[in-house]
Amino acid sequence: MKDYVTPKPDPDERVLTKAWVERGLSLPCSEFFLSVLTTYGLQPHNICPNSYLLLLNFVTLCEGHLGIRPDIRMWQFFFRVKKETKDNAMVNCGSMTFMLRPGRMYPPHSSHESIRHWNTSWFYVKNIEVPKVHQGLPKFINKPPEELDRWSLIPALAQYPELNKAAWRISRLVHDGLAGTDLTLSWFSRRIQPLKYNPRLICEYTRVEDKLRVTCDNMPADSLKRRIKTLVKITRGQPVPEIVMDIKTNNQCPLLNTSAEEDFRDVLRVPMSVEGAEEDPEEDDEEEEKAPKKAAPRITKRPRAKVSGSEDGASGEASAKKAKIIKPPPLDSKKAERERLKLLANAGKGSRPLIPGAT
Repeated sequence: MKDYVTPKPDPDERVLTKAWVERGLSLPCSEFFLSVLTTYGLQPHNICPNSYLLLLNFVTLCEGHLGIRPDIRMWQFFFRVKKETKDNAMVNCGSMTFMLRPGRMYPPHSSHESIRHWNTSWFYVKNIEVPKVHQGLPKFINKPPEELDRWSLIPALAQYPELNKAAWRISRLVHDGLAGTDLTLSWFSRRIQPLKYNPRLICEYTRVEDKLRVTCDNMPADSLKRRIKTLVKITRGQPVPEIVMDIKTNNQCPLLNTSAEEDFRDVLRVPMSVEGAEEDPEEDDEEEEKAPKKAAPRITKRPRAKVSGSEDGASGEASAKKAKIIKPPPLDSKKAERERLKLLANAGKGSRPLIPGAT
């Protein structure tokens, strides 16, 4: 470690922290991690450590359960950006946190709210390129990112058939009980670094000697339990979780869009967003309740035309009444969102609900 308070790496060096390595980042980094940095205009230190765990689990979900490479468009569909600010300015270290968008069917995730002093355990490493693939991490720039319009864009998965199929498979897996702890334990217990470049998918893992691992040595059971507590939030007195739904190995991932997903379409509809649509950052329920509510627009009733033979124009078969059309609430309506979440909770229990506002 060089004697600087602020990192000042040489041109061929990059800055890493212990917290990132513990959360699955190693060099050379993966193409997906670089796509996240490029899409959002970030340096590695701009991402909160807890979001690294989300990235790792997303890669594990895609490669270990879906049998596909992680795609930045599907990441944007599931996750939004929450800016971290101080005195109305974006902070440098941990500038943003990725948050699951409301209403998405995705493995539930539980991590620590914060990681103390994560930005003090930094060190230098030589940048590693992958020939004909990428040139490694971008050069270190010690400043917060500039906010981009695409931070709020939500891709329409319906326009990408393969990603659309992947969303249905994720819905099926969540319905069957897949949780974030399963994803974390799957890569952590096998000593796989999901954000490290590898030409093979996680579902191609075979044995202890597999090159997907960073080491052939298994972690002792007591060390595994102690280390997993630094990644996953475990309530006091609760046992360390075990894997319930493991990843597929030996290249045994079933193809997407199987009959199981087709049948599942009758139970659940995945919300699809309009291409290029923007979404305002979601706040928690408490803040939403404090915000002033806008009055609903006043509806002006038009006078009803009178019909011959009727004094008020409202009686008889010749009445000018029109059939009442009930429109579903828009997808971003909070009331519709609550209704949809209730339907998600009851999915697969013998009913065939339709999500309000879904297409």
